[in-house]
Amino acid sequence: MAALYAFLAIWVVGLFGLIGVCVTGLAHLVTHDTWSYDEEFVWLRKVKE
Repeated sequence: MAALYAFLAIWVVGLFGLIGVCVTGLAHLVTHDTWSYDEEFVWLRKVKE
């Protein structure tokens, strides 16, 4: 039974680790995305400086 608990604990830690990596990447994307970047590269507009 202890082996089952150890396996479950490792699986849960791995799952939360993967979720943490995804959330960290998304947070980095959101904080470094700007309106001017979208206008220049996504909508292909000229940005006024």
